[in-house]
Amino acid sequence: MTDEVEAENERPEAKGESECSPVETDEYSDNRKRWDWKSRYPSEAKKKIRFEAKALLISLVLSLLAAGLFLSLGRNVLTIPSSNAEAPPIILIDPKLVAIFLVGCVGGVTHSIKWLVHSVATGKWHLDRRYWRLLVPWTGGVYALVVLALIDTGLFPGTGSNSTDHSMVSPALAFLAGYFSDGVSGLLSNVANAVFGTLEKK
Repeated sequence: MTDEVEAENERPEAKGESECSPVETDEYSDNRKRWDWKSRYPSEAKKKIRFEAKALLISLVLSLLAAGLFLSLGRNVLTIPSSNAEAPPIILIDPKLVAIFLVGCVGGVTHSIKWLVHSVATGKWHLDRRYWRLLVPWTGGVYALVVLALIDTGLFPGTGSNSTDHSMVSPALAFLAGYFSDGVSGLLSNVANAVFGTLEKK
């Protein structure tokens, strides 16, 4: 009986929420006290958060599947013939370039999911950044193509025309370029300033 009374006294309902001792303040506690488990967002906000989470998860699954498909094709160039019989033009598609773009999208959507989780937990989530969270995966794919092209040209020290030929090097770099797309944006600005000069110098 004594053990049951002690256990009852340890429950937050018995002690009261105000008496619950807070955990250490760090990035995992989100400044919450122990036993504080309910969401602080109203129902309207929770619906919009769930919509973003579903959209990002769908984008992650689709981009992963598509990236795996194009990576499996290797260097086999895809040809799409035209229906014009007189002068049939042929459209050539390089699976490697498409795969790099898609892997960059995977990195971008992974970063968006991480930021969504962080912003919701810390109370920083708001609608005005929704466009960033949903569109950054596409910019990550574009950045991946640009970064890999710059590496192939040898603009970065220690890189050359054959530095990204390995089957796993290009996807890894593409993922990093998509995941750290914000940092890549600053890097590309520095490269552009070095190549073309700044407006002040002109």
